[in-house]
Amino acid sequence: MSIRFSSLTKKHFRNLNKMTKQYLIAFLLIASCTVFLFIPSISSAQNLIIRGGWIVHPESAEVIPNPDILIQNGDIAAIQRTTFDDDAKILALDPNDHILPGLIDLHAHLKMEYRGITRDDTTATPKMLLANGVTTIFTAGDVEPEKVLQFKKNVNAGNSYGPRILNSGPYFGRANPDWNPEYTRGDIYRIVDEWAERGVGGFKAKTISPVNLKHLIDRAHHHNITVTAHLNSGWNNTVRSDEAISMGIDRVEHFLGGSALPDSVHAYDGLEQLDPDDPEFDKIIDIFIENDVFFSATMGTFGAWSGSSDPAFEKWVDETVYLTPFTKQLFEKFEEPDTEGTIAAVYGIKKELIKDYYDRGGMIVLATDRPLYLDSSLGPHFNGFFVHREMEILADAGIPNADVLTIATLNGARAMGLDHQIGSIEPGKIAYLMIIDGNPIEDIRRTRTVHTVIKEGNIFNSGYLLNLAEGKLGPQSDEKWMEDK
Repeated sequence: MSIRFSSLTKKHFRNLNKMTKQYLIAFLLIASCTVFLFIPSISSAQNLIIRGGWIVHPESAEVIPNPDILIQNGDIAAIQRTTFDDDAKILALDPNDHILPGLIDLHAHLKMEYRGITRDDTTATPKMLLANGVTTIFTAGDVEPEKVLQFKKNVNAGNSYGPRILNSGPYFGRANPDWNPEYTRGDIYRIVDEWAERGVGGFKAKTISPVNLKHLIDRAHHHNITVTAHLNSGWNNTVRSDEAISMGIDRVEHFLGGSALPDSVHAYDGLEQLDPDDPEFDKIIDIFIENDVFFSATMGTFGAWSGSSDPAFEKWVDETVYLTPFTKQLFEKFEEPDTEGTIAAVYGIKKELIKDYYDRGGMIVLATDRPLYLDSSLGPHFNGFFVHREMEILADAGIPNADVLTIATLNGARAMGLDHQIGSIEPGKIAYLMIIDGNPIEDIRRTRTVHTVIKEGNIFNSGYLLNLAEGKLGPQSDEKWMEDK
């Protein structure tokens, strides 16, 4: 193992006395055999050169030797052999290290639910996401929008660890306990204007009426902000996906839906009975494609919820070490979740449909949907690690690995209108990168080996971040959870 990080410039080294140099060399030799030297952050004013390894370009499926990636002021300035700069820091990679764009999770819940109380976690979840290579998230509905907004500011200021946060503000619809079904167009516009002014990253609707969704989309687009929604079947004044697409929605979560779903029952009840060969699915796929609507498939969460034995759910790390001792005890009863018949059927249908959707040109984004539920079980798999499961499921469905990686990076950037900033490794883009051991074009599971993350030019060691999160996820106790109500 080589020394991965050197913050010592030639000039500084020359100015050291002989004994100090000897001690330093000995220390570095020991460190090179044992640990990754962690520097939590690097001033954006400092140049950084990433040297060695390979660069992965998912969209073209190219894997090329890294000539050098020069990062200046948090941006990728050049990809070319760089003359050593006395003011630069060097990140020296191992020969089998592969550099990818940072992952983008567009359904990355921070929320935890216990005893009927739901809160957003800003303690462990963001660290677990960043450690796993996720450099940008859309929070897909904030239950504590003020708390998430403040945490976003802390992350942006460098005072907290976490990915770039595209916060969603409050839910629009009955998923928000403060939602008023009598809201007028003026009310919807007022809420959208307020959160647009506060820099919201996008909006999320769930269990919303058709008229309110139309008002949300219209006003959000006035501010050039995207809208996504967890839709239904049209039952009980809910909205179908084809109706939402006709209103101009940007993304749809979970289900293709449309006229394939009977409007006489709730979507989940209708999905269980669906035939993947139903020609109505061809119609809704065409509608998605013709209107450039992205699909957040959230494949894995349905598989985990149903207790699937698919290889993607095999254990490769003990994720329960990140739970608080109290939460770990609660989770023991969920260690082997019972197979939920309806959800298992939905997962099976989703697996059959996703490849057809992809083959026909449908646009997919990486979306995990991993809240921590302690009143029921979604399976013993948690945020951060779950992005790798989601990618493996897409690959197992028959989507080529390079395209799975494009889904997890550039497609997410495109869906949020940020592809001029992030999503690929190009000069002029923000330096959001992940470094893994091995070639993920050959084996998608190699993404699980992420050891280093670059965010706006700052270097983060995955192991260090995970150590900070260990034992912190979930309630500390019944009393503490209820006290904070």
